Amino acid sequence: MTGLDPKVALAQARSDAARARLSTTVSALQHKASPQVMAQDVADTIKERGMEAMAVAVDTAKRQPVPVGVGLGLLGLFLARGPIAKLIRRATASKTES
Repeated sequence: MTGLDPKVALAQARSDAARARLSTTVSALQHKASPQVMAQDVADTIKERGMEAMAVAVDTAKRQPVPVGVGLGLLGLFLARGPIAKLIRRATASKTES
């Protein structure tokens, strides 16, 4: 770059520096946008939120054990409604046969 106007040389140096920064930024974005990195970020976020939710649930259960117990009992009954219904049908069917 010898023999160039100092202003042109300074502009060229600034342009080269900006190009290098842009290249670094593009490389960082490409890395961050890779499927593996994105999947790991999602997994980490889900894990963190799950841990936070569990901590809140445990704290609530410690402060209000009766309502939480009743709620969990009702949830258990709801989830077991199929087997419970089968038991009731069997019990009523055996009474009508007798």
